[in-house]
Amino acid sequence: MWRLVIGLLAVLLSPMPARADSWAPATRQTYESAGKKVRFTVIPRDLESSLSYFEDKVAHRDPAGQRAGGEPRARGILERLVAGRWTTVWEAPLVNEVAPVSALVTEDAAYVVTFDNWHSVGFGEHVVVLYRGDGSVVRSYELTDILPADYVRALPRSVSSLWWSGRHVLSEDGKRLVLKVVVPRASGREPRGYVDVTIDLATGAVAPLTGPDWDAAQAAAAPIAARDKAEEARWRASAIAPLSAPAGTEQGAWSRYLAQAMRRLVPEAAPFSYDLSLVLPAPSAANHARTARSIRGHLTKAEGKRDLAVAAPADPGALLRLLVEAGQASGPGSLAGSRLFVALPAAMAEPARAALAPTGATVILFDPAVAIPQRPEMLSRLGVRPDQVETEALNAQADALHHEANAAALAAQAPADPPVEPPAGEEGLVEMADDLERTADMLEQEAERLTADPAASD
Repeated sequence: MWRLVIGLLAVLLSPMPARADSWAPATRQTYESAGKKVRFTVIPRDLESSLSYFEDKVAHRDPAGQRAGGEPRARGILERLVAGRWTTVWEAPLVNEVAPVSALVTEDAAYVVTFDNWHSVGFGEHVVVLYRGDGSVVRSYELTDILPADYVRALPRSVSSLWWSGRHVLSEDGKRLVLKVVVPRASGREPRGYVDVTIDLATGAVAPLTGPDWDAAQAAAAPIAARDKAEEARWRASAIAPLSAPAGTEQGAWSRYLAQAMRRLVPEAAPFSYDLSLVLPAPSAANHARTARSIRGHLTKAEGKRDLAVAAPADPGALLRLLVEAGQASGPGSLAGSRLFVALPAAMAEPARAALAPTGATVILFDPAVAIPQRPEMLSRLGVRPDQVETEALNAQADALHHEANAAALAAQAPADPPVEPPAGEEGLVEMADDLERTADMLEQEAERLTADPAASD
């Protein structure tokens, strides 16, 4: 049985096609002209690692991720083939922080165009950069220098990037850049097509965005932008208003509630070392035992400082009993420096606090029946005074409804999305998740059986 379960898990975890927002380290890249007689080489700024770059970004340390003694700036080298040998036309620093993502070069070496920034496609000041034949900059563009802000808002995005483009080209005479701009679809990240935007290389002038193709692209983008504005307004309303617990017991909703509660219950200046939200389901739920073991493990094992939030909307008493057991099993001071956020009714607060006292953790108890106000510093950032909370939250809710209505009206006028075949394998992700959940339960049951009867593993 054990080998069968392991085999099933191995099959379920086999690689599948998937989209990932991950970035390999920037490396030296060379781009050739159409006739392969001119080439442009990009030498990225030298990073210690991608991880060190991201860590420094979070900590606001510049230059982020820089390798000691490494290349201090991104550089470009433009060369042309003369009598069978590559001759340097220019070598100069590039404006990108680490490196551009791609580039084009004209056949006469008169212009180089770079696109995007490593790890932030579509964002920042240097989404498109035009360089002259001597390495000087004609113009550097943000995306909103090229496209209307609402169109940019409608473009598909990931955690780090805005997926705005296709395969750009240069005109045959080498005087114009033709950008292939994504026409967004209402659902999914796959584009419904591309629309051309032309830029004059000598002047940097963007051609007027007119014509039937552009009109159709605008019509497709408009309802998406309106829905995005509605989502932004809903977020603002929820950020301003006091935080209330979910009405039901759905674990995902409660996990999100706990994550937000943690940030409202402590000062913003207090860093979170390790956020983890665990929701104990009803005792009759299939994953109750597994979640209970996880909570108990986090409370009884000294694994460094952490921030843990727990709740049990289906049975608060079960959580209290679990906390009492964990407190008794914990070593004195085992969780010193950690913070435990515990959502329990007020009547259970003191027993929970007493049970967890030996752990040495800072215990922050809160009653889910009581809404948690937003922190003053966050309200200030949102431009809201404490006496404006109710009014501003209602205004944001009204804005959300207005944008949703506008989105519906615009969607009725927009061309329908063309059908898209789902990438191989993705249509089974939900089924795969269900199978993994069932397999995890099988593994637990088998592990428990083997613990009770070690001879069964033979």
